[in-house]
Amino acid sequence: MKRNIIIFIFLILIATSFKLRSKTHARILNPDSRVFIEQVTDPQTETKVLKRNFEDEIRNLENLERDAILKSDTAALFQLWSEDLVINTADSKVRTISDLKDTFRKGTANQTSFSRVIEKIAISENVAVVMGHETQDGIGKSGPNLSGRYTDVWMKDGETWKLTARQANNLLAGK
Repeated sequence: MKRNIIIFIFLILIATSFKLRSKTHARILNPDSRVFIEQVTDPQTETKVLKRNFEDEIRNLENLERDAILKSDTAALFQLWSEDLVINTADSKVRTISDLKDTFRKGTANQTSFSRVIEKIAISENVAVVMGHETQDGIGKSGPNLSGRYTDVWMKDGETWKLTARQANNLLAGK
């Protein structure tokens, strides 16, 4: 029992000594203490930072895809899209990447403007789910303007994210 008390007192003295030495007279941490503090990692903070970096990367990819669609840049799109891409379109049709290639080949994918607003990005390991709303003007050569909600699913394959699934719905369809 005495031994435990002595060890406890010793630990308190060491902690107090460190606390006193770690601050200067102005109550600012010494550079040695900062190095120690910076080396101690917080897994929760690291995870938040990592997710934040992934969110920024996904936002960038969403914008790149939107721009590539506007420019009908199929080379860029096929780099962003997975070979297994499946889309449930706003006109309630399920399309695959081969369907999309045909659409671009025929030239019926032209749009005059296209805006996308990301409302939420949820990331879990190698999957990112993006939800928001978008407005597509002039689909086809003289098509109607569409306003709808969308969900994009991006999967990380090695070091790159690929758009793997998309769900879009037309908000005007029920009117």
